[in-house]
Amino acid sequence: MFKKFTAIILTICFLFALSSCGENASSSSPLKASEFISARVDEKTSFRYDEYEDYIIITGINGAPDELKIPETLGDKEVRAIGDNAFADMGWVTEIDIPDTVVEIGKNAFSGAVSAKKISLSENLYSIGSSAFFGARKIENIRLPLDLKVIGGFAFADCEKLEGISIPKVTFSIGGGAFQNTEYLNKQTDEFVIVGDNVLIHYNGEDEKVTIPEDVKTVSAFCDNFFVKEVVFPESAEEIGEYAFVNSSVEKITLSENIRKIGDSAFDSCLYLEKIVANEKLEEIGSFAFAGCQALKEFTVTEKVKNVGDGAFARCDGLEKLTFTSSKTEIGENICDSCGNSLKISCPKNSPVITYTKENKFILDII
Repeated sequence: MFKKFTAIILTICFLFALSSCGENASSSSPLKASEFISARVDEKTSFRYDEYEDYIIITGINGAPDELKIPETLGDKEVRAIGDNAFADMGWVTEIDIPDTVVEIGKNAFSGAVSAKKISLSENLYSIGSSAFFGARKIENIRLPLDLKVIGGFAFADCEKLEGISIPKVTFSIGGGAFQNTEYLNKQTDEFVIVGDNVLIHYNGEDEKVTIPEDVKTVSAFCDNFFVKEVVFPESAEEIGEYAFVNSSVEKITLSENIRKIGDSAFDSCLYLEKIVANEKLEEIGSFAFAGCQALKEFTVTEKVKNVGDGAFARCDGLEKLTFTSSKTEIGENICDSCGNSLKISCPKNSPVITYTKENKFILDII
């Protein structure tokens, strides 16, 4: 019950970080950036949609149909994506049918579809967003397309009856809690549950110190874990998935040298995390990656980090020193929101961090 409550709260929190599907498609996604034209409603089908120069993104529907059959085209353009929150909280929907033109499903797109008994996915689907099907309690089986690459955090969480599902071998990114509170995950008995392209999605042990097995590339296994205190990553690891450790009791993290990405909210609300040493190959720190890590006292953003996302260190009450070693690192909004004014931020001259530090009255140290 506690885990279900936590997942529901986290889903609500996702709304603060939502962004346009068309504007923020992954660089390797089939959905490329395209010029926005206008937001419209199709008179025949009542679907709301955003029209772009090259495609359509469905954003909702006027009315309350029992069956959601997404059209392949609207006007003379293909429907290529389902937008964030498009059909959220439509608890009366019993069937969802997504055509093969769709390559992306946005965050929370069908969350709360508690009556849905049948979901048919596009065969060309590239990614399923965070909490996309959260709470679809009656779904027992779902076929994931063989070329699916990305499954967001909590995507199928609280799909309590979901048992018949197979993760494609090519799926390289799976967010934390993606299958939390499902029959599928409950029946996994291995100590380390590794699926897709060597993605660690769950840890069944109770050791306080965990060394992740070699060959694991992405780690998304420890959300809501209250046993593990320390995690050591293998050299094969390249990514820490979104929500990987959210709300866990981890205290110490040892990153291997090949990790390049820390996903959105990866360590959000890890109240006891005291130490994490970033490696020299790290390139990206996601939005809210360390938000609420109240025991974290210092962190160094290493030379190759290109971007630190929105609110990455928000609510880190105990953070005393944040160091940026490169003047080229870009930062999102409110990266240290609700941190104390005694926080010292060190960075090179000409860094965009300088303006942020001054505006928020943190202590500035030019290095």
